[in-house]
Amino acid sequence: MKKFILASLAAVALVVPQAVFAADAPVLVSTAVLPDITLKSASNAAIADSVANDQGVLLGGLGSDLYHIPGDAADIFYAITDRGPNNDTVQPDKSAGTGFVVPTFSPLILKIQISGSQVKILETIAIKTKSGAGATGLPNIKGYDAVPTDVKGITADTLYNLSGLDAEGLVKTANGDFWIVDEYAPSLAQLSSTGAIKARYVPTGWKGNPTSFKAVKSIPSLYLTRKANRGFEALALTPDGKTLFIGLQSPLLNPTKAVGDASLATRILRFDLGSKRFTGEFVFGFEKVSLVDAKATKNSDLKLSAMVALDSNTLLVQERTDNSYLLSTITIDESANILGSKWDLAATSPSLESYTGVGTNAEVEKLIAASNKKIVFNSTSIASMPGKIEGVAVLDANHIVVVNDNDFNFAYNTTSGLVDIGKLKTSFLTIKLPVALPTYPEAAAAKYGKKCSEAGLEAPGLTCTAFQGDLRWRK
Repeated sequence: MKKFILASLAAVALVVPQAVFAADAPVLVSTAVLPDITLKSASNAAIADSVANDQGVLLGGLGSDLYHIPGDAADIFYAITDRGPNNDTVQPDKSAGTGFVVPTFSPLILKIQISGSQVKILETIAIKTKSGAGATGLPNIKGYDAVPTDVKGITADTLYNLSGLDAEGLVKTANGDFWIVDEYAPSLAQLSSTGAIKARYVPTGWKGNPTSFKAVKSIPSLYLTRKANRGFEALALTPDGKTLFIGLQSPLLNPTKAVGDASLATRILRFDLGSKRFTGEFVFGFEKVSLVDAKATKNSDLKLSAMVALDSNTLLVQERTDNSYLLSTITIDESANILGSKWDLAATSPSLESYTGVGTNAEVEKLIAASNKKIVFNSTSIASMPGKIEGVAVLDANHIVVVNDNDFNFAYNTTSGLVDIGKLKTSFLTIKLPVALPTYPEAAAAKYGKKCSEAGLEAPGLTCTAFQGDLRWRK
C-alpha cells in the first residue's frame, strides 16, 4: 500500500486550484479487516481485570475516528472505540433506555499498522482516571444523559459515572497527549499519553463536579441543548499543532427538538492549545439529505462525523447518514466567527438552527456561504463501501483511509437472553480520491520543521531529504 501511495503522491501537485477539480473515478486501493479479538482480552490488556465477562462480544466500534500523524509512515494510524457495546432497551415504564452489555468496559485507543488486507495492533491504551481506574463509557448525569440500563431495561444509579466518556474524535499532539471529543457533555477531553483524563472542557452550566479530573466549564451553555447521543463527534488538529477544530454531530435542539431535528446547520468550535481557550465558532451547512443518501428522507438522519485539518484554515469534513457520506472541503473565514455572538444566546429568534435550506434564514445562509464548501467525494461511487463510515484519515493529496463503525457486531436476543455475534467486521479502506485535495497535512506541516515520510516528496519550496539518519523537509 505504501509504495502505491507514494508513487501516486510523486505524480500530483501538492497545491491544486479548486477550480480544476476533475471528475475522475475514485479507486478502492485496498481493504484491511480487523482480526477477531475478544473484547475481554483487548480491555484486560490495557487495564488488568477490567472486564470479567464480555458476553462473547468482539473488539469493534473502532470507526469512531481514525488519525494519521503527518510525517508518520503511511501504514501507521490511531483508532478509538466509542463507549462500548450497547443496545436499545425498553424500561418497565415503557420509556426508552440504552442497555450496556459490558458496563465495565472503557473506551480504547489503538495504535495500528495496516498492510494490504492485514491490521496489526501495535499498542492498546484504555481511557482511565488519574488513579488508573477505567473511565468506562457510562453516561454522566441522571436526567440529562439518556437513561442507562442493563440489557433487560433495568436502570440503576451505578450505571452513571462522571468519568464516563462516549469517545469519538481523536488526535495526538507532539508532546504525546491525546485529545478526544465526547458525545455526553458534550466535551473536549485532554488525555495523557497513557490515556489518563487530565481535563474535560464542558458547557457552562454542566452539572457535573468531578474530583478525578478538572472540569473546565467554558463551552457556550447553549451546547447543553445538544441532542442525546449526538454531541461532539469530530476532531481535527491543524498541521502546525496549535489548534483544534471540534465538530458537533447534529444541530442543537434550539429552541426545540422539532427545530433541531429539521435543521441543516450544525456548529464547529475552534480551540487554541496554547491558551486552552475556545477562540472561534463557525457554521457548517448540511446538504439536502437526499443528496447525501437517496434512501433518507429526514434531515435528522444527517450527521457531521469526521474532520481533518488540511492546513490551518482548510478542513475536510464528512457529512453522512448510516448508509452513505460526502466529503467536502471548507475554509475557516474569520468574518464568519460567531463565538460570543447572538447565535450563542437562547433568546435569539429565529435561532441559528432554524436554517433548513436555501431561503430559510438569510443571516445563517451568509455564514455558511463564507465557508466556500466544495464536495470532493461521494461514497456511493464505490459500490462496496460499508455503512456507518465515521473515521477518515488523509495520507496525501489523493489518498484517504476510512473505517466503519460496526457497533461491536452484536445483537441482544431477548428470547434467549444471550448475545448473538454478527458478521459485520471493522474494515479500513484505502481510497484514491476522484479529485486531488487542495493540500494535505504532511505538506502543510513542511514549513514547521516537521518530519516527512519518504525521501523525494515535495512541498512548496521544500523536498523531503535524508539528513543525519532522519528525514526532514529541506530547501
